[in-house]
Parts: sequence; structure tokens; C-alpha cells
Amino acid sequence: MKLTFRALIASFAASLMMIAGSASAGTLKTAISMDNGYQMYLSTSDSVQGTLVDSGNDWTSTFTNNIGLSGGVTYYLHIYGYDQGGVAGFLGEFSINGGTHVFANGLTTLTTDTANWKANNTGFNGSYGAVTSSGTDGIAPWGDRPNIVNTATWIWAGNNNSQDNAFFTTKITAVPEPSSIALLGLALLGLGAARRRSAKAN
Repeated sequence: MKLTFRALIASFAASLMMIAGSASAGTLKTAISMDNGYQMYLSTSDSVQGTLVDSGNDWTSTFTNNIGLSGGVTYYLHIYGYDQGGVAGFLGEFSINGGTHVFANGLTTLTTDTANWKANNTGFNGSYGAVTSSGTDGIAPWGDRPNIVNTATWIWAGNNNSQDNAFFTTKITAVPEPSSIALLGLALLGLGAARRRSAKAN
């Protein structure tokens, strides 16, 4: 019976390894309009810049991209925006496919707003404050930006006429996969049954 119990322990460990290895990938879809340009990074720390995944410079355009997300990994989406004269602004719409992650609002969709984004004018250093709003998509001087919903808000860090650099952050949280939860539950049930049988045999 001791050998059987050990075998079930090994099976439980193998199940945990399957859970760790079964995390599937998700896709982050982005649509950004920035006056004037931006660089976008993915990081696993809110105080580290992270890996450059996209960039653009043309406030009259909406830049779109698809970026892979690893299952089980929580990210911070970091966006550096810079102005080249006049008023500045950041407008965006984001979504996640694959059921692997959610945004700071607990959903798989997010726009630029004053509730779920933080920013500063000094860098990706973990010290962020509230963002300022210049109104929703369609407002002057930018007008309606294509491929971005009209409920998205133009945001910036501080005064968007005098501050030419802004660093934005929002959290992308990993969520457990249903198949992984079920597999873990079965493994735990098996381990509990093995313990009971071992206790009776002794």
C-alpha cells in the first residue's frame, strides 16, 4: 500500500506539472492614437519599463497591433507618449482574446479613461498618479479617430499643453484556466483518497 500511495503522489506531481505547462497564450489587441508619438512596452513589474512591443508617430493615424500574452503571467502595459508641439493626448481601445487575462477593470476590454490608467511625467518607476482628461473621442482638435470607440477618453499626465512627456500604466492580470482548475481538483481528490486508503491499511 505504501508503494501505491507513493505512486499516487507521483501522479499528483505530474498533474501539477501538466497544469503549469498547459497555460495557453492570449492575444492583446491594441488601437492607439497618440499626439504625437508613443512607445508601448509589456512588463512583469510596474517599476520596470519592460519589452518594446509597438511604436508609432502620427496623431492623425490609429495604430493597431496584436501582441501575444503568456498564460499565467501578470503584466503591466506601459505606454510612453511624447508631444511635439501644441496639446498632447493619448486615446486607445484594447481587448484580450483567449480568456487568459483581464484588464484593471476586471474585463477583457478597456479604453483609455481616468479610472483604470495611472501616469506620471518622470518614467516607469512605480510612482504614478491620476490622469487628466481632455474629453472623449471626437473632441477638437483631434476629431473622430478611426478604429477606436467614441467612449474612449483622451488622457494625459498633468497639463497636456505644457507637459511633453507622459508615462502610462495599467495592469493585465492572469486568470486561471477552467481546465487547469478541474485538473487540480481531480489531483487533490486523488491524493485525499490515497491518504484515506493508506490510513485504513495501517
